[in-house]
Amino acid sequence: MASKPTHLEPSELGTREYWDNLYTTELTNHAHDPTDTGTVWFDDSDAERKVIEYLEDLGLSPATTSFLDLGTGNGSLLFGLCDGGWSGRMLGVDYSRRSVEFARRIARSRGERPLPRRDSSSSSNNTNSAPAEEEKEEVDEVEFLEHDILKTPPSALLSGAQSQGWDVVLDKGTFDAISLSSETDPASGRRASESYKARILPLVREGGLFLVTSCNWTEEELRGWFVGVKEKEEEEEDERTRRWRFEEVGKVEYPSFSFGGAKGQTISSLCFRKARNNAS
Repeated sequence: MASKPTHLEPSELGTREYWDNLYTTELTNHAHDPTDTGTVWFDDSDAERKVIEYLEDLGLSPATTSFLDLGTGNGSLLFGLCDGGWSGRMLGVDYSRRSVEFARRIARSRGERPLPRRDSSSSSNNTNSAPAEEEKEEVDEVEFLEHDILKTPPSALLSGAQSQGWDVVLDKGTFDAISLSSETDPASGRRASESYKARILPLVREGGLFLVTSCNWTEEELRGWFVGVKEKEEEEEDERTRRWRFEEVGKVEYPSFSFGGAKGQTISSLCFRKARNNAS
């Protein structure tokens, strides 16, 4: 079984302050230009469209599949799913309060729908009435919540129909940011990236999917993080977590390049299914 890769050097991209500052800027830009909905991560690889197409090919039900988006940013991936006809419950979470504020603002602007015009007969007796402006209502497509994956129990995201977990948990660049953090998990004392798998396993229902997209880790390294586990680290896992594992079920295909005789690609997206360990 593959062991986990070595750690990345910490960087400012692994700090809450960096993301709060980024989304403060994007909120300001959106206030000046409502059509500016911010950065779409990995847009140069067309990752969002490819991830959505991959999900469509899995035969999931667009009407009932639930999605949890970890580190949602501006909510772009979830909005893309909405535009693609997916209508099950969607929740985007992020530890940056400014990110959540920005995503909610975009959701409100997307969710404004005109109400039916009033029957003209209802105001025909009032000759002094000016024509009423078309009213609007707000329709929530997606929910957004401030949530720190490493510091808040997974149970905070498990309720109602999702009490046993979400059908699909998405990560588009969030594990990258966590891998660049110097913080340690308060429960285990290990680097944040070491505890990530244990934190997200409870969020996925049995048989559900976890789809992670990264620009910092290769496909083989992602397998090491989410499938391969060193024996010593496995012993340190929470008892509930040890009953479960991720098994790889597929990947998103991206254009590859060759350099120095080696073949590679700029980003990687792997899909894992949550399954019971045989020893359970």
